[in-house]
Amino acid sequence: MFTELVPLVRASDKVVITLTMQGDTMSAVVLPVIKNAADAALTTPLALSATPAELDAEFAATVAGVTASHCSLAEQAEATKSILDAAKTTQSSKATKALAKAALPSASNDDADAGNDMGGDAPSNAEAQTESGAAPNAPASSGTDLASLL
Repeated sequence: MFTELVPLVRASDKVVITLTMQGDTMSAVVLPVIKNAADAALTTPLALSATPAELDAEFAATVAGVTASHCSLAEQAEATKSILDAAKTTQSSKATKALAKAALPSASNDDADAGNDMGGDAPSNAEAQTESGAAPNAPASSGTDLASLL
């Protein structure tokens, strides 16, 4: 019986087993204790009620089956966590690149504006565009392109 409990005990911080008798029926509760469980279902107790002879015959096999499911669920929860962490890192990287890209033109415009505020005879951006032949009503890029974030 304890051999079947080994994988469950290794996957948990500890396992609490409680046995009670009610007439001729014995109840066995196997409770895995996990402090930082990735999924609450990993701490769900297994409760069995049967005669002591039936528990002798089936308890070990039942615990082995539940332990296999428990380990599979823990692996799935870890895989899901890894996928979500990778997606979070990717989106964070894309957002950082987009913000850096958006800040570059803004910084160069601020530098040009700072030169104009010095009180010199340098023409303003609108005057420079008019003198260079550019249309004064041309739209200027002033925000983050949301499509680049995706």
